[in-house]
Amino acid sequence: MGKYGYARVSTSRQQTDNQVTDLLREGVPETQIVTETVSGATAWKSRPALKKLVRRLQAGDTLTVVKLDRLGRNALDVLTLIDVLKKRGISVRILNLGIDTAGAGGKLFLLLLAGFAEFERNIIRERVLSGLETAKAKGIRLGRKPTLTDEDIAQARRLKSQGLSAREVAKLLHVSKMTAWRAMNS
Repeated sequence: MGKYGYARVSTSRQQTDNQVTDLLREGVPETQIVTETVSGATAWKSRPALKKLVRRLQAGDTLTVVKLDRLGRNALDVLTLIDVLKKRGISVRILNLGIDTAGAGGKLFLLLLAGFAEFERNIIRERVLSGLETAKAKGIRLGRKPTLTDEDIAQARRLKSQGLSAREVAKLLHVSKMTAWRAMNS
């Protein structure tokens, strides 16, 4: 049942000294505190020091951070990290919120965080759909670039009218039989 701490700053102009001091005050041994300089927008799996620390943690251990945003700014990513740790029997303490995920208040916090993560996913989805609708309205073709040009499709139709099969048209146009068939019958 070890105590571990994680302190993060976004730029090299910032320092983790205050966070480390708070973690030491909470009884986290200095040798068990990991510091990192990386943006909070970076997913936890893409942060070398945090990823290494998570691998090192064992059931019964506690990971302590000074503030929730030290784990990340994306609610879904933070929730994923906390969920991974919880499944392994590792609790997370967030000092400024007075939360330990091992207790009842921590479980409530996780439910709230899950709600915010779902809200965040829905907002992102709405933005994507809005962007797609705007692109369609502007006449932008979405999806994969067509394999055949309009001229190729016209040629496929002419070849069909001349009695060629989809397999023969496919060979002539250097495409799959199904692509040729769709062009011939569109």
